[in-house]
Amino acid sequence: MAEEKKLSPVDLIGIRNLLEYLVVTDNLTCDERNRIMLRIAKENNLAEYMLPGFADYGRIKDEVLECTAHRQVSMPQGKGQDKSYVSLTEIARAHSEDTPGYVIQSWLRSRNTLAFLDLWEKEHNPDYNEAGYMELLEKKKAASFTLTPKLWIERTKAIGIVSKQGKSGGTFAHPMIACEFASWVAPEFKMLLLD
Repeated sequence: MAEEKKLSPVDLIGIRNLLEYLVVTDNLTCDERNRIMLRIAKENNLAEYMLPGFADYGRIKDEVLECTAHRQVSMPQGKGQDKSYVSLTEIARAHSEDTPGYVIQSWLRSRNTLAFLDLWEKEHNPDYNEAGYMELLEKKKAASFTLTPKLWIERTKAIGIVSKQGKSGGTFAHPMIACEFASWVAPEFKMLLLD
């Protein structure tokens, strides 16, 4: 029988980043966040005393806001965009510290991911280019084709994902898209959200 994979402390940091944003953007209460983290700790044999350092466990919303203020990224303000976008790069870095960009590209290889992004853009982006989506689906059939966030944005005029260069750069996404990404990276996270 294969041994069940447990989350590492690095995985907890990635989950913490997402849960912080969900609390800050009023998509999750602090009590709900605490229940999720406590369940993660129990299922992964982590002591409860470790949680405050990894996930703001036990902190009230004002304390979470204060802790996350220095990490918040000011996103370009376009249609449908706001300052609550979540760093997919940081979530991916918790999964693969050295190559977060490759984790994001792997996620973009999935037809289900692209179908989800297509649906999200159709609902939230009046300037969305569905023809660009269809073109990318066709190109994706070639083994040598690599879809990057930047290429997705350029071809489809997407607003749900933002790619920034420079010191505070990375790939950022609307919280709904970030939840989809985090669920792909850590299926345990999806189970916790759905439970």
